[in-house]
Amino acid sequence: MPNRDFATDEPPLQAGRDGWLVNGDEQLLVRFSQGLSTAHGQWVILSTYRWVRPHPPEPQSQRRMLQHNAIEAWQHMQKVGWRRCRPPVR
Repeated sequence: MPNRDFATDEPPLQAGRDGWLVNGDEQLLVRFSQGLSTAHGQWVILSTYRWVRPHPPEPQSQRRMLQHNAIEAWQHMQKVGWRRCRPPVR
């Protein structure tokens, strides 16, 4: 049976959508969300959560980075074992 929680063929960020990555070994969840555009470029907000199932994710930190840096971070995280996932149910 295919695992429908993980889709790898979608780009990391699409207009109006968030991207989520999970690392089960470290019990972490990261949300990449669109930030505001400024004169310096397009910003992406990275929110990190501690996620010990079956409990809801607990916010840990939040930072922003330029979109091209966020795309590089997304790609690197997937190379080192993070997997794309759907947003957790709240």
